[in-house]
Amino acid sequence: MTDQQFESLDDYESFIQRQIESWPPTRRTVLAAAMAERWLHAYEAFSLSESWGDPAVLRQGLEAVWAVVRGDPAAMDWSRLKNQLHEVTPHLDDFDANEALCVCVMVHYAALCCQQAENQSHAVMAVLSGLEAVRPDLLTGDHVPTRWWRQASLQRELNKQLRLIAHLNALTDLRDVPAGLRPFLSDSAIVGEVRPRKAKKAPIALSNRSAFEMYKRMVQADIRGAAGNLDPKQNQELGSILYLAAWLGRYHRRKDLITGEYGALADRAALDRLVAKNRARDRAERDLPAWEAEVRWVIDTTYQNSFNRLDVNAVDAPHGYGPSLRKLWVEAKRRGLSDVEAWESIKAWADHQPEAWSMSSKRRKQSLEALTEYLDRPITWKATADPDFPWRADIEGAAWLIRLNDFPDELMYSLLLGGTVVADFHDWPKAWQRE
Repeated sequence: MTDQQFESLDDYESFIQRQIESWPPTRRTVLAAAMAERWLHAYEAFSLSESWGDPAVLRQGLEAVWAVVRGDPAAMDWSRLKNQLHEVTPHLDDFDANEALCVCVMVHYAALCCQQAENQSHAVMAVLSGLEAVRPDLLTGDHVPTRWWRQASLQRELNKQLRLIAHLNALTDLRDVPAGLRPFLSDSAIVGEVRPRKAKKAPIALSNRSAFEMYKRMVQADIRGAAGNLDPKQNQELGSILYLAAWLGRYHRRKDLITGEYGALADRAALDRLVAKNRARDRAERDLPAWEAEVRWVIDTTYQNSFNRLDVNAVDAPHGYGPSLRKLWVEAKRRGLSDVEAWESIKAWADHQPEAWSMSSKRRKQSLEALTEYLDRPITWKATADPDFPWRADIEGAAWLIRLNDFPDELMYSLLLGGTVVADFHDWPKAWQRE
C-alpha cells in the first residue's frame, strides 16, 4: 500500500474512504484514536514549552475511546469532553501550534466515532487532520497547490498513514488495543513529525532613552485625543469621574511603561529604585482628603476594581508609579485651592508636558558635551540609603552623586558634583559600575 501514488488530496481522500468503507465501526474508531496517539507527543511538547493547555484532557478522552473499543466503556460525558477539548485547544492567533491544534481535532473525531455507528466520515477526517498537522491550511482551501501536495514532509506523513491503515487492516482481534498497538504507534517510523521551529529570539530590552521617547509620543497623543472629551467644569454631575479618569490615564501610562507592558526596559536597577522612591514619597504624605461621601465612594470603587489595573487597591496605599490621587489633592488643598481648583490641578498634572520634552537639540547637545568627560571614565558607584540619590562615588575628595529623576516625565538620571548638577542623562554608562 505504501507504493500507492496519489495526484491530489481528493484522490487520497477517496482512497481512504474506499479502504475503510467495509470496516466495522469499531475498527474505524481504532483508526481515529490511533491517529491521535501518533500525534499526542506534539501536544505534550507544546504544553510543556508554552506552559499552556492540559495533555491530561486529551489522554482522558483517548482512554474513554479505547474503553469503547474494548467493549467495556465507563460512563463518559462526551458533551463535557467536547467542552474540555475546546478549552485546551490552542488558537493560532496566540500560538505557533498547528500540530497541537490538529491533535485536539483528532481526539474530537475519535470521540465522535464512539457516538455514531455511521462513523466513516469522522475516521477519514481524523486521518486528513494528520496531513494538516504537517501542512497548515491544507483542508481549508478549495484547491491544494501541487507544490503543497508534493512537499516531502507531507508525503512522509501520507506514507505513515498508509502503513497504519495496513497494520490495522491486518488485526484480527481489537480487544487487546491499545496495549498491543502502542509499540507500533510509538515507533519513530510511525509517529507524527513535528516541524522544527526557529529558536525564539529574546526581545531586545528598551533603553531609557527609547522608553522616554515612546512615553512622550503616547502621552502627547492622549492629550490630543482628550481634547474632544467632556469638560468636567461643564458637566459637574460627572466632574469627579472625569477628573479621576484623567489621573488614571496618565498614571496608567507611567505604570505600563515602567512595568514593561510596552517592552521590557534594560535598566532594572534604576526602575526598582524608582518605584521604591515613588512609594516613599507617597507614604510620606499622611493627610487624607476630605472628599464628600459620594465622591469617596466613586474613588474607592475605582481602586477596588481590578479591571482598572492599579498597583494598589486603596487610595491611601503608597503608589509606586507616580503621585497618587490623594497626594495631588492634599497638596492642592494645602496651597489653599478650592475643591474645583484642586480637581483642575489634578487634570493639569494629567495633561502636563514636562520641560524635558521640549528641550531643544542645541541644549541637548550642550548637556551631552558637559557629560562626555565623565561618561567614559571608569567609576565604581556605591549604593546609598537615599532614594533621591541612590548612588555615590568619592573621587579626589569630592562627592559625586547620581540623582534619580521623575522618569519617564524626566530623564532618568542627573550627575551632581559638589551639589551642582552637571547634566541630565538617559542611560547608565557602560564604563560605570554600581552596587
